[in-house]
Amino acid sequence: MARTSAVRRTNSFYWLLLTPSLLFLTAFLVVPFIMLIVLSFRDVDSLMNTLPTYSLSHYAEVFTSGAYLDVIAKTLGIALLTTVICILLAYPAAYLLVRTQKPGLRTLFYILLISPLLTSVVIRTFAWIVILSQNGLLNEVLLWMHVIDQPVTVLWTMNAVIIAYVQVMLPFAVLPIATSMGEIQPKLREASMSLGAGRVRTFFRVTLPLTLPGMLSGAGIVFALAAGSYITPLLVGGRLQPLLSLSIYQQAVQVFNMPFAAALSVTLLLLVGIVVALIGWISKRWEARLHD
Repeated sequence: MARTSAVRRTNSFYWLLLTPSLLFLTAFLVVPFIMLIVLSFRDVDSLMNTLPTYSLSHYAEVFTSGAYLDVIAKTLGIALLTTVICILLAYPAAYLLVRTQKPGLRTLFYILLISPLLTSVVIRTFAWIVILSQNGLLNEVLLWMHVIDQPVTVLWTMNAVIIAYVQVMLPFAVLPIATSMGEIQPKLREASMSLGAGRVRTFFRVTLPLTLPGMLSGAGIVFALAAGSYITPLLVGGRLQPLLSLSIYQQAVQVFNMPFAAALSVTLLLLVGIVVALIGWISKRWEARLHD
């Protein structure tokens, strides 16, 4: 009986510690999200004034308009492509971080990886404008190497958006993979190789399966960030790129159609939530399979 009371007091103390955080999240996350959902159902008049009536007209326009369906497809496609590129580039980088033997060199690699996160995304995006412009560093180098005869147009295209996306989001893919690699016991690889498996077979049969949860975690983070980012595509791609985040920006800031912008925002949140939930489900199934 005394033990039960002690457990209850401990649980009450933990909930007491969580109360400020829960109140903060409720006030600045849950309540605004509910208000956003409610706003997405409000009607507007011809002057884009919000009316007190409710309907499904905004969602009907989103999911029946060919233009917005194309924007949704392009947004998910670009986010998926960015995720794949980031994972492919992050895996060897994470492998280098984990397998580096010298602590000082490993620390240097981590500093190089983390340092871009300490710089504003806006500043890094403006740096890409300088690099990718017609008279930028990229064209100057290619012209100097005689690879091209005249400057190529990279800025204000979707290719520029993908390049900037990958640079901004690569650390979010490297860190989860490096964490998964660091948790692998070296004896597992040694046992695999002692049984006759070579380095390549050991990688595909031991290392890769054990690091898949880290890859999926990084993929979920990168996909969510790429699908919802608007500063980077706005600056290096231009406001006319067919991305859902830019459409939300246009409706809210330029057209002032707040209910329709809210409907687009809820749509984006739901789509990203579905993809991230699917990635999480696959990760849990894979981890359960590894433990069986």
